[in-house]
Amino acid sequence: MGSARFFLLAIRLGLFQACLGALSVLTLGIFNRLLIEEFAVPAALTALALGCQQLVAFTRVWFGQQSDRSRWHGLRRTPFILGGAAAFCALTWIAGKLVLWIAAASMLDDSAAVIGRGLILAVVFLLYGVAISASSTPFAALLVDVSTEKQRPALVSIVWSMLMIGIVAGAILLSSFLGSACASEELTDVMEGVGRLIAIAPFVIFGLVLVAITGVEPRIRSTTRMGQGHGNHSDQEISLPAAWRILRASPQVGYFFVVLSLFTFSLFLQEAVLEPYGGAIFAMNVCATTRLNAIWGVGTLLGIATTGFLFVPRLGAQRTALVGGFLSAIFVLLMVLAGGISSEPLFRGALFFFGTAAGISTNASLTLMLGLTSPLMAGTFIGVWGLAQAYARGLATIGGGALLSFFGQFSGSQNSFSAYAGVFIVQAIGLLIAGMMLLKVDTNLFQRKVEQALASVLTNELD
Repeated sequence: MGSARFFLLAIRLGLFQACLGALSVLTLGIFNRLLIEEFAVPAALTALALGCQQLVAFTRVWFGQQSDRSRWHGLRRTPFILGGAAAFCALTWIAGKLVLWIAAASMLDDSAAVIGRGLILAVVFLLYGVAISASSTPFAALLVDVSTEKQRPALVSIVWSMLMIGIVAGAILLSSFLGSACASEELTDVMEGVGRLIAIAPFVIFGLVLVAITGVEPRIRSTTRMGQGHGNHSDQEISLPAAWRILRASPQVGYFFVVLSLFTFSLFLQEAVLEPYGGAIFAMNVCATTRLNAIWGVGTLLGIATTGFLFVPRLGAQRTALVGGFLSAIFVLLMVLAGGISSEPLFRGALFFFGTAAGISTNASLTLMLGLTSPLMAGTFIGVWGLAQAYARGLATIGGGALLSFFGQFSGSQNSFSAYAGVFIVQAIGLLIAGMMLLKVDTNLFQRKVEQALASVLTNELD
């Protein structure tokens, strides 16, 4: 479990997650802040455009199932991962160009053009979501393929720690590319900074993905015969209808899908409003709000990195998730208090500890997620759990902006303290409920039901 070879493999695989983290800073951080604050795009439209990437999350199940069945020169996961990465890097460049196009319309006070171009941006992010599904779902299945059950808590800690490192590093490096645009009130300076970002970031990110993935997946030899013992499931294929029957066999599948959706929605509800909150309530500039991602990212990194070694082995994944959810809710409410008394130091401190608590509960839920799979159907199960996370995160992105606009109707402005406080209070309530519901996830019951269904399906398909 603690071998140097396994540790280096986990670090290498984590580079892929680090790239996704950096991309999230660019899209949901910088693009989101600029569209709402600097370019005066309605928060609901911005949230819709950026959240559209999650609306096509149903494709995750298909991509996961196809990666279970496909063979390309003996590889199942790698072609999907690299092909999807090439697509989402190209679409990031296109999205950046569209953001600049929207900025041009904003400078002319052409609200109709802003809305029209915002809807085009939404279509681009739909395609971006398909590319993310094609890449990230087989990647998570690859983690199951290259690890044992005992290794997975540590693997989650390392790989998802790299995700947070990507967010932290992305927040720092991407803001540095903005340069003097951070402190400038001129839209032309900001647009030049965005131009520098999209000219470099997508190419660097794809290069890192190549380093992370190429050569990791062991090739499946075509001479391997089906049925040569229990370790050779990789050559057995299950059709999509049969996979659906297996998914329905365990009641824990539906229950965990609901709980994971609620937890993910609650955890990311602040993502669409965090940087605008810093700008509106604490008068932070663009770079300062971008670096807020680094603050909660470092906290989340601490939580994720330690939980798989310190907490899950002692408390179990379910109790660890409850502790993390409870603490996350407390620190979200402290962020509200900080805004109420205009204390930026308290806000930054609460944000850091919120990240730590979120990291604890995230590690626990990911450990459960990777455990609730089967070696023969890893891609399919990961696709289902990824579907829950993606739709919930998309709804959180859209819901955060929509709730901000909703509460803003009662306070007179979507940038008022009361509007932001309403969003954070809803988030805290959701975190508490999700943490309590995770206690009832039964991995043993899941494994028994799935193994029984697998045996039945394989017997029928071999007859």
